[in-house]
Amino acid sequence: MYDFDKERDRKQTNCRKWSPKIIKEKFHLGEDAIPLDLADIDFECLPEIKEAMIARAEMGEYSYTSVTDDFYEAVIDWNKRRFDLDLKKEWIRLTFGTVSTLHYIVQAFTNENESVLINTPAYAPFAEAIETNHRQLCCSPLVLKNNRYFLDFEDIEKQMQTKSVKVFIFCSPQNPSGRVWSSAELKKVVDLCLKYDVLLVCDEINRDILFEREKFSSIFKVHPEIAQKCILCLSPNKAFNLGGLKVSYVVIPNEKIRETLYQQLSKNAITSPHVFAVPAMIAAYQHGEQWLDELTVYMKRNFEIFYDFMAKNMPKIKVMKADSSFLAWLDVSDFFNDEADMTAFFKQARLTTVPGSYFVQNGEGFVRLNLAITQKMLQEVLNRMKEVYDQLEKL
Repeated sequence: MYDFDKERDRKQTNCRKWSPKIIKEKFHLGEDAIPLDLADIDFECLPEIKEAMIARAEMGEYSYTSVTDDFYEAVIDWNKRRFDLDLKKEWIRLTFGTVSTLHYIVQAFTNENESVLINTPAYAPFAEAIETNHRQLCCSPLVLKNNRYFLDFEDIEKQMQTKSVKVFIFCSPQNPSGRVWSSAELKKVVDLCLKYDVLLVCDEINRDILFEREKFSSIFKVHPEIAQKCILCLSPNKAFNLGGLKVSYVVIPNEKIRETLYQQLSKNAITSPHVFAVPAMIAAYQHGEQWLDELTVYMKRNFEIFYDFMAKNMPKIKVMKADSSFLAWLDVSDFFNDEADMTAFFKQARLTTVPGSYFVQNGEGFVRLNLAITQKMLQEVLNRMKEVYDQLEKL
């Protein structure tokens, strides 16, 4: 059993999320603020990851590195055990963070002013990867029904057809909502990409923390043909809190697509991996199964506590049911007049958050909170929110 209730002082670890300097400059809050903005977890990492990095550090040299066979074996075994994927070594390429990889994909498979599609609300770096490379950003808004998101297939098809979309960057599970798409929904996405010859870039980095594992399907499982028209982006960063190592990888069965991306990586001088990235990732995939399962149970309980408290004490704020991850997506449109009011609310509660406007389009009236905190701290967060909520209700 792992102790996810253990309290840790992360201010001493140089992590961005808990930096007093950043919290003061960005949010104008003091030492007692609780940060709920950055998407990392407050729990101590898997012991074997720390042990693997200590062992590597004790070797006493940190020069240019290579990718070992152990890395490929760990990736292949993990994907088979957890997601029933049969990967081949030659399909896999280690990269340095999913966000930078999206930039290289856009550069490799589109020309300036060509169209790249995303669903919104979306993780802002998706749009940045498109617009900073001078491509045309196309947004297909998710449809909100009964506090749950659905894909608008008619709009997706219309955009692919009328805007000559070259690449569709698709998030599964979805960020910021944590929505897990059904196999039927994924098959429709695949069918449209195949019909209009669109390269599907499927970001599955939030798939490790799943509250009902049987409901998730990796994109390769829903339609055999899509493997030849798809780049699958994966990473242990979110679940195992390895964001500082910038460790991620892509899976590309199609040789031509694979070589095109590899050439782009070479143009950008992407060669030698971080010296600690490979041993950390191997340790996570070889030894992290029980730790991850226990973390998932803990996060599911955090959400249950959050749902119940909010429904009883702050009913005008609606929490969307998350199927995955540790990020809560709240509809605050019935309680606040605008985002300025919402920001003032959380500032008074001494909490940092990510406002809905960050998520490219269609996020206004929402806010994202990170619930990957101890249950003691979660209760403090809820108490602070309720205190301010009650004050506003009395006005």
